[in-house]
Amino acid sequence: MDLIKIGGRIKAYRKTIGISQEKLAEMINVSPHYIYEIERGMKSMSLETLINLSEALQLSADYILFGSTHNDNTSLSEQLSKMDEKQRERAESAFKAILPYIK
Repeated sequence: MDLIKIGGRIKAYRKTIGISQEKLAEMINVSPHYIYEIERGMKSMSLETLINLSEALQLSADYILFGSTHNDNTSLSEQLSKMDEKQRERAESAFKAILPYIK
């Protein structure tokens, strides 16, 4: 995962909609310095922060993480079959991280 690109997308969109780092930090209950670090690619974020950013900015998590959205109706298995080994490993890691919360 490229933290610099993720941060750049967040920063660019935040600026497009005219929200300061301070305002965004207030919206998602984190410090402005943490927003600065995310936008510079210096820090990763928790799943909770990703969700809060997605909701606050009204951007999909797909866009924040990967720069695109996946709005097609292909099944998960179809999507996984199109991934290379590294992408499948990342997906597996993400699923393992969220699985306890959806059981």
